[in-house]
Amino acid sequence: MGRPSAPSHLRGRWQRWCRLSARQRRLTLQAWLLLLTTGMAVRLVPLRHLLTLLALQKAADPGRSPRPRTPGAPSDGLSRDIAEAIARAAAHPIVASTCLVRALVGTVLLRRHGRAAQLTLAVATPSEGLAAHAWLESDGEPISGFPVLPTWQPLVRFVAGAGPP
Repeated sequence: MGRPSAPSHLRGRWQRWCRLSARQRRLTLQAWLLLLTTGMAVRLVPLRHLLTLLALQKAADPGRSPRPRTPGAPSDGLSRDIAEAIARAAAHPIVASTCLVRALVGTVLLRRHGRAAQLTLAVATPSEGLAAHAWLESDGEPISGFPVLPTWQPLVRFVAGAGPP
């Protein structure tokens, strides 16, 4: 008798995983672990403490959304890989994450790789009802929380310079 094979949906997932580069697999695993821990931290620790821990500074002006790409910004695909890693990790059924958690995780990953991060917190216009949203950019590149609808009004923007906190 032959060895039972894995169900086709698991084989497909494994094949997609194997097609990822080493950097993409590493970022996805990091994002998955960070989504779990950050999700718990957001529930237990006041947001102002998390923002301080991540060395996020309040910007003078929340600006409009989203920001244009910074001229001369690095385009080595790292921002795209981080965005895709967060999306892949957030799709896992164990990880129930919010836009804020994904933006905080993206901030950590960007800072680990020496990139600046801009996290924006916004609210819906009054006609939309009470709702909030967070998105993350790095040098004008979308990382998480996109697309941003025009009905979102930025309340505050936090910036983190390149490098570890």
